[in-house]
Amino acid sequence: MDLAVKVLGSTAVNRLAAAYSEHVLIVGRDKLTRQDLAAVGCYNFTAARNLTAAAKALDVKNLQHLFDTVPPQDLAMPHVGVITLAVLGAAFEAKRIGGDSPLTTYVRQHAPKLVTFSAFKHQAQAELDRSKSKGRKRR
Repeated sequence: MDLAVKVLGSTAVNRLAAAYSEHVLIVGRDKLTRQDLAAVGCYNFTAARNLTAAAKALDVKNLQHLFDTVPPQDLAMPHVGVITLAVLGAAFEAKRIGGDSPLTTYVRQHAPKLVTFSAFKHQAQAELDRSKSKGRKRR
C-alpha cells in the first residue's frame, strides 16, 4: 500500500503502518497480523479480536492446542459467532493446522455429528435459560 507522507501526513502514515503490522489475533503463543490473515482471504479483524478474547477466556496455549482439545461448543460464548468461527478456520489455515479443510476437520474431530455453530449457540443459550429458570421462585 502506498502511504504518501506528503498527502496523508506523517502521523497518519505511522498509525496506518503500525496498525498493519500489529497482531490482531492472539491465541496463546500464536500471534497473527492483518497481513497473515489477509494471505488466506480473511479480512474481518473485529472478529479476530473477539476470537482473541475467547481464546484468552479458555486459556489455550496456542492454535494447535485449541484445535486438539477445545470443542466448538466451548466457543459458544458472547461475541463469538459464525464469522468468528470462520476467522478461526482462517487462522488454522494460516498456521497450516488441519489439512485442506481445517474448520471442517476441527468440528468433525470434536463433534462427529456435524451441526452448525448457530445450533451450538442456541443450545448453549437454551441450557443457560433453563438453569436460570430453575433458580427462580414463583411468587
